Amino acid sequence: MRGLLKPLTRSALPAVLGALLPWSAMMATTSAQTMIPAEDSTSRLLVRYHDDTSAERAGQIERGLGATLVRTLPDLGERILEVRDSEAPAVRAAFARMPDVDFVEPDFVIQPQDNLPNDPAFPTTYALGGGAWGWTMTHTTQAWDITRGDPSVVVAVLDTGIKTTGLSDFDGQISSTWNVLNGTTDVTSGAGNHGTYVAGIVGLAVGNEAGSAGFCPNCKLMIVQVGTDSGANISDIASGLTWATDHGARVANMSWAGPADSTTLQNATTYAHGKGVVMTAAAGNSNCNCVTYPAADPYVLGVAGVDNSGNKAADSNYGSWVSVAAPEGNMTAWPSINGGPGYAPVGGTSSAAPVVAGIAGLLLSASPSQTNVQVEQTLEKTAVPVGFTTAYGRVDALAALNSLGLVDPQPATVPVNTGPPQVLVETDGDWNYQPLGGAPQIGQVLLRGQGSWSGSAPLSLTTVQWVRCDSTGSACAVVATAAKYTVQSTDPGHTFYVAITVTNGLGSSSLASVLSAPVAGSSVTPSPNPSPSPSPSPSPSPSPSPSPSPSPSSVTQTFSGSLNPANPVRTFSVTVGSGLAVAQLSFTKCSTLTLGLSTGASTSGPSVVVLDVTLPAGTYTYRVSAGKCSFTLTVTYPAP
Repeated sequence: MRGLLKPLTRSALPAVLGALLPWSAMMATTSAQTMIPAEDSTSRLLVRYHDDTSAERAGQIERGLGATLVRTLPDLGERILEVRDSEAPAVRAAFARMPDVDFVEPDFVIQPQDNLPNDPAFPTTYALGGGAWGWTMTHTTQAWDITRGDPSVVVAVLDTGIKTTGLSDFDGQISSTWNVLNGTTDVTSGAGNHGTYVAGIVGLAVGNEAGSAGFCPNCKLMIVQVGTDSGANISDIASGLTWATDHGARVANMSWAGPADSTTLQNATTYAHGKGVVMTAAAGNSNCNCVTYPAADPYVLGVAGVDNSGNKAADSNYGSWVSVAAPEGNMTAWPSINGGPGYAPVGGTSSAAPVVAGIAGLLLSASPSQTNVQVEQTLEKTAVPVGFTTAYGRVDALAALNSLGLVDPQPATVPVNTGPPQVLVETDGDWNYQPLGGAPQIGQVLLRGQGSWSGSAPLSLTTVQWVRCDSTGSACAVVATAAKYTVQSTDPGHTFYVAITVTNGLGSSSLASVLSAPVAGSSVTPSPNPSPSPSPSPSPSPSPSPSPSPSPSSVTQTFSGSLNPANPVRTFSVTVGSGLAVAQLSFTKCSTLTLGLSTGASTSGPSVVVLDVTLPAGTYTYRVSAGKCSFTLTVTYPAP
């Protein structure tokens, strides 16, 4: 929804007279007002009087026009008034004719800018197979060798509050809070989802073995609730911005967009900029060269979105009024997925604006003497050209820091492990996970925890191997090479570890996790068609087609992955003994997929595709293609 509250109205309006008091006294006074019956729908106006207009005079004018004072904006010298919807246009016109009035305007509602795709390919791809593409594209992971931010730099997130329950990534990240809507510090009990993921993109913790990381993970977050997931009044955004400015914010992000400009919002952005604040705002999600505010206001960096190919994101607005672009689809915290907290890639220019806010925080952390104007100019002059219209291009964190004379202090090295790999376990489908704390259970989905690494850029995770051993850790063999492994009915009594290889231009380094406890349960004969890995899905998985039974001494491997424009083909290798290999491909979001084998065998179909091939002993590669969705591939074959 991108609409505004209906403009405000009235027909016959009496004249009013009054005495004079100082302006400061008027802003501090809440005099008796005409009350509007609760059953009448209302709208809001923003009014600024001349400096020599008294509080008594203002109150007389407002009572005479049937307006109720909601509250004042002292930093801007403005008053928020409430009037009946039916009278709003006439009331506004009457205020505009008053010689005491500087200006009057509607207190518009503008909308948060977001898209949360429900396609399971998003979390499967980005959470486990390249979720940091936005960080990589902007060279932020390389910039982290110079700075990961500083706690003295506070980034204000003017949004819908924050829901931190179950998301340890926010522990210790928030320095202060304020709720403009009720005048308290409570930004959680009435919070929306939007503000949670926007704040996460700026400042999720890094290196804590949980979730994702923000663009400025060592900066502090100031959470200012100015609206709900349905929208925010201009006056509340303006009030939140001046509050953040007065309480130490160096950067302020506003992931909101509306089609009408506002004098009140301009006054607030001018106030904040004059006190040294860098401001970022979403350009909007209408795929047009249509100006939105606050992104187009003079002192604000309006931010468009790019996809993982560097092209304009399909939904993003564009135009010369947009300052810069930044990645959309960023991996961030989400307060409730399938009823539990988790992490998901979130699109929309709402997720692009906080990228720029986070990078601005890095610049201020590395060079605290920089002014807001210098930070803005640095982001603009080091931006990378894009193939659509913006004023400057796509931001680059490393280039911005390098332009200040700051370079990576790390020597050129092969990958060096700084935190060991570990086995993780899904706790809410693909959406959340935690370290495996006990014995693996049949049906659990284990995820690779790659550990942390440093070394010359670019670092790339090149190999994941799931290794199954006997209960003593001997007689080990690789059983899967995907990001996840589903514990099979043949696994009880066995132990597991995950081996990770990371590569750069100077070489590769490998390290394994510690050995797990033996899988709990009793060994049973495997089903010829085990259930697919439990990826979240909006509908039940279809029943598999019948297929021939493999030999009793068989091995089952389960692979999960996804196809998208960046990864149109996925391949998986297996080493088999001589005999029948049964491959089952399950998916729900594509109309069809194609499953092929390196022997040349291939088949296509909807929902479930089965490929049965009798093979001599050897290593073979399965190939999944011709679609855009997540899938599960289960292969059962004779033990080699």
